[in-house]
Amino acid sequence: MGGGVDPVIGLLGKNGLVTREIARELISLDLQRKIKTTSEFARLFRAGQGTVQKAFKTLEDLGAIDLESRGHLGTFLISKDLSRLWSVSGLGTVTGVMPLPDSKEFEGIATALTDIFISEDIPLNLLHLNGSRRRIEHLKSGRADFVVLSRFSANQACVENSSLETMVTCAPNSYYARNSLTVLTRVEVADRWKGVGRVGIDETSWDHTEITRLEFGSSPVEFVQTPYHMIPDFIMEGKIGAAVWHRTTRRVEAMSSALRFLPLQSDTAQHVSDDVSRLAVVSLRGGEAILSLFGQMVDPRRIVRIQNEVIEGKRIPLF
Repeated sequence: MGGGVDPVIGLLGKNGLVTREIARELISLDLQRKIKTTSEFARLFRAGQGTVQKAFKTLEDLGAIDLESRGHLGTFLISKDLSRLWSVSGLGTVTGVMPLPDSKEFEGIATALTDIFISEDIPLNLLHLNGSRRRIEHLKSGRADFVVLSRFSANQACVENSSLETMVTCAPNSYYARNSLTVLTRVEVADRWKGVGRVGIDETSWDHTEITRLEFGSSPVEFVQTPYHMIPDFIMEGKIGAAVWHRTTRRVEAMSSALRFLPLQSDTAQHVSDDVSRLAVVSLRGGEAILSLFGQMVDPRRIVRIQNEVIEGKRIPLF
């Protein structure tokens, strides 16, 4: 995770490391759950029991946690302030990677995530990168804490990589709007089966690869590797005749009079497009802090509500 050393840690002196580790543990602990005993924490962190007790007092004095002793039953976590725990934990800025915000849907997702993290006072850095495979590589390399992609791509990624886990899945049309996946071609092409010989395909994207092959796989076309954002240019330059395209992307506005959108014709492609239309968020397995953070903060319904406000022009995009 990104971010530097939190200033709070610098004030904690020799107890800082133990306080940080306990904060990380409590981020993932549900409320009303029993915490480990002082001696258990002391063994876990190879510290004295007095150091552990001071660490808990520090967290309580900071307003990060509220504990309740229940006699022989143990001590329980009654409340916690995620922002303060996160600050003390030293985990720093949370980094997410999502597609370029070149459509209202993607603007809405970025705005929703930004709004959620701001409201919880947790630092967030959103990077933007096209190609679900490329985003997953960012995650696997440790350069990101989570990635945003479609549920279809999330499923494919998790099948190929057992180290990955889907944290969030949203309703249909939360990633791509209904019927926004189309075939893009030049305006004079009336019949894709007769007027198209070369089809663009971006193999860095599970979505684009699957939908393209389902839509055109039964026809005698040549697939040409094409970066997604270059598809309109390649069509205009005659390098390809058509490609699957997200019609709400603003990239084609300047050349819209020379291009046309054709609906998907493959029944299988249309069926797959339901999973492609759903937003998903993926992280690495074992990242308990991030998993807990999303589990406690991120409500899929809130993401969709904020996204719709952006799409309808009721909220200014924020990312």
